[in-house]
Amino acid sequence: MTKYPNLLELCMHHPYGEPCVCGHAGIELELLQAVLEDGEPLLPAEIGGIARLYGVPRGLLECRRATMLDMGRWRHRKLVAKVDALYIRLKYMAREGNQEAGKYLQWADRELQRFLEAAYRNKLSYGHYLGTREQLSQYISFAAQRPKRRGLQPKKVAESCNPENETNAATFSGQQTKGDGAVGEDKGVV
Repeated sequence: MTKYPNLLELCMHHPYGEPCVCGHAGIELELLQAVLEDGEPLLPAEIGGIARLYGVPRGLLECRRATMLDMGRWRHRKLVAKVDALYIRLKYMAREGNQEAGKYLQWADRELQRFLEAAYRNKLSYGHYLGTREQLSQYISFAAQRPKRRGLQPKKVAESCNPENETNAATFSGQQTKGDGAVGEDKGVV
């Protein structure tokens, strides 16, 4: 049995994988498995690295009981509503014709169903909430339209590649221009 039930919940539901957790904690994967399954203790610096990765206080990870959300509390219902709003935002993106959002919507639907089922049964952990919120936020971020990168204007590109431009023609052909010792010019060798 693990000494870190909140860490176990985060690892189960959060999109950051175990190698990422190991990298931030400075531990090997075998040690993380032992921590999660066999109750191996973590050092304070390792807990701090994991807390920074997930953006949670160290006390949450060190707590010996899983932190659960109570659907009887208005504040906790508001957290669930925020996750649902993320899903609705992704749904609107898909309805507007964003194909990436449509692909992510299928995955988000399964995530949200598990999340809402746990909330309905009043068995929603804080780690499950954080993981689902981050996953839906990432889906929205990945599906968002990227602004076009600015490049050279077509007119400027055409001018710089125009072979009739004497300076550019010599540069592109690798020859020198007249007056610089170009081919066919008599230098007057004595």
